[in-house]
Amino acid sequence: MPFYRLRAAQSLPDRSPLALTPYYSRRIIGFCLIILIHMSMASAAWAQTPQGTITRADSGAPVPYASVGVKGKPLGTVANETGQFPLQPLAQALPTDTIVVSCVGFLPQKQTAAQLRQTPSVTLTPQATQLKEVAVRHGKLRPQVLGRESTGGVAHWGNWAPKDSLPKEMRGWEVGTFLTPSDNCFVDAFSVYIERNALRFVRFRLKLYAVEGSHPTTLLTDQDMQFVLSDQQTGWVKVNLRPYNLHLKKNQKIALAMQWLDNDEPRAKGKYISVPAAFPDAFHRAYIRDKSEAGWQIFPVNPSMNLSVQAYRD
Repeated sequence: MPFYRLRAAQSLPDRSPLALTPYYSRRIIGFCLIILIHMSMASAAWAQTPQGTITRADSGAPVPYASVGVKGKPLGTVANETGQFPLQPLAQALPTDTIVVSCVGFLPQKQTAAQLRQTPSVTLTPQATQLKEVAVRHGKLRPQVLGRESTGGVAHWGNWAPKDSLPKEMRGWEVGTFLTPSDNCFVDAFSVYIERNALRFVRFRLKLYAVEGSHPTTLLTDQDMQFVLSDQQTGWVKVNLRPYNLHLKKNQKIALAMQWLDNDEPRAKGKYISVPAAFPDAFHRAYIRDKSEAGWQIFPVNPSMNLSVQAYRD
């Protein structure tokens, strides 16, 4: 605090430059108390309205499993199946922070944290669906796997916690890997290897992103692809993607991600779900982000997840 240090040195020449007069000490203490009071009032505002709601702009129906995140920060959550979401995970957001509410198939909606505190109800407008050219499957198709098929590895991705504590809030968390098909291909299925799982159920959303530089950018499909892990399910989990008619082009770099949407309480404390990964891996990269609007973190690992595709050449 240069201002307070300078004034103290001028008023008290015989004292340390860091010493303050009682007058300025009271001013600083009062200023700090004002900040603490405002922070407490902001947190209390979230607590007094524990739930927000997300609905469709066209029909008023709830939007299930929409993401709610603070732009650029690891703060946020995901709405439940009825479009309700807790406000407590946003309590640390500053009044001027931007809250982004988004869901696959809808236009994102942005507002400040102060606006959301005042009116914790959000409406999302369905995204206009553009008619896409339907790729017709060729007669000469060759099965391929994009991604890792091994199940070992010294790295593990998932929700971790000390043995005697409960895991952190995971809703909104994403983990993914980068893939590049060597030929044009149709996507048949997604597979992920679950090494440990102490939950009765976990719901995930699959995402396919375009890639610019070394980071995921925009979604490649407006179709909401979800799957659920059943009670303590482990091993390879395969999700049929043929109904979505997904087509990838040769040398098209994509990011394949799993977003954590919902779960029950764990059966036991401590580490309770994980996906193995090879580490270090000089030729592959994976990425995570804690919440839907947090920054991406890139790591030299190769998680056990992949796409089964049918490849062809023009």
